[in-house]
Amino acid sequence: MKNRILARRHASRLGILTTLATCGAVLLSSCDSKQILAVTDPDVARPTALDNVGALPALRAGAIGSFGISYDGVASDEEQVQLSGSLSDELINTETFPTRIEFDQRAQTLGNTSLVGTFLDLNRARGLSARAVAGVQKFAKTPVDSAGFPEVLALGGLTYVLFAENYCGAVPLSIVNDDGTFTFGVPLTRDQQLDSAISKFNQALAVTGTPLTAAFKQLAQIGKGRALLDKGDYANAALAVAGVSTTFQYNYQHSQTTTGQNNGTWSLTANVARYGVGGLNGLPYQQDGNTKTVGFDPRVANTVRAANGGHGFDNGVPGGELQFVQGKYPLRDSPITIADGVEARLIEAEAALQTDPIAALGILNALRSNAALLTLRGYPAGSLAPLTLQATTAAQVDQLFKERAYWLFLTSHRLGDMRRLIRQYTRAPESVFPTGPYFKGGTYGTDVNSPVPQREQNNPSYTPGSCKQNEA
Repeated sequence: MKNRILARRHASRLGILTTLATCGAVLLSSCDSKQILAVTDPDVARPTALDNVGALPALRAGAIGSFGISYDGVASDEEQVQLSGSLSDELINTETFPTRIEFDQRAQTLGNTSLVGTFLDLNRARGLSARAVAGVQKFAKTPVDSAGFPEVLALGGLTYVLFAENYCGAVPLSIVNDDGTFTFGVPLTRDQQLDSAISKFNQALAVTGTPLTAAFKQLAQIGKGRALLDKGDYANAALAVAGVSTTFQYNYQHSQTTTGQNNGTWSLTANVARYGVGGLNGLPYQQDGNTKTVGFDPRVANTVRAANGGHGFDNGVPGGELQFVQGKYPLRDSPITIADGVEARLIEAEAALQTDPIAALGILNALRSNAALLTLRGYPAGSLAPLTLQATTAAQVDQLFKERAYWLFLTSHRLGDMRRLIRQYTRAPESVFPTGPYFKGGTYGTDVNSPVPQREQNNPSYTPGSCKQNEA
């Protein structure tokens, strides 16, 4: 089942009706032309204009649209999908911008200007979700008024999950008040962010009646399971996703209408050749997904760029590397999955792995052989051969996390998973993240998350230096 949401920037504008008196031809010169420009209302909606029950659909639309932009839009240099992919091993840099090279090299500086928009966009999504929730709580009187209430709660919860997975464990979350002033937030630890997310998901699941549709319920279930998994609570994570359909999908539907509505991963890979599929240092995405190879893995499908001799924006300098273009989002308006039943099964598999590796393997193989799921994703029947039981616990963990990496490719999951391998499975960072010589010169740094931008140091409640970029 798909729940496709039209992605668009939602900016409410008030219509202005200018009434001109009818002037006879003879008296035309006596008309006051200044009246044409006379308006008594602003042309942009003020916060007070959204403070009523009639504004609830607009508030919901704004929350959905801003989340989509922060997740995979192109309002900033990169958003959460590209940030996670660059800091992990999913993507490599194929262009020349030094700020983006810092992501890829795991060596971000606080003055990196590309960090700012990405961080602010996710904060904006969090804030607009909270505003939509507050509007429903204040004005909704009927189920119709509450339409989408569990959805915006769940999306708000996911913003906290993304902060916890992709940023350092000291993230201040401030509030912009209606009068333009700020309520400055104190730094929240990773677990505090995850607890906030779980609270949002629980609120969504507690909604009664028709507003809690099957789609919104499953969205909240998966979000809750994901947050609990990040906390290492495997058993309760599995319980949270029980009953989610394997073929469920909550998609964000991109559009061709404006740049801000385009699929950001398509834009930065297929369109402008800034990022290529990883594989130089980390999981072999390039090799396993190369469509020229017999038996390639369709989950990470990729091809060498047809233009520019196969090189990206950097012309292959300095090492002459080719750009492997991801095939998951081939179009400007390709939808992106935010949560789906595959993730639910992967959560269950990881919970099972803690005590029963054979059961975990059974869940993984059931996914690989699910004909309806393969058809839904556009994969050929039989394209994923069954896996075999690995001999050691370490190898079983490797197998499960590779399956997670390939099923959830380019959906802002991989960075969080790599950090969990360090935090929950006691792996050394050098065995998890790309390390050693960097292919564009120098060596990889030690970042395992993204820092809070430098401008946040203007926040009197934030302590500079509390953000540790090398802590999982």
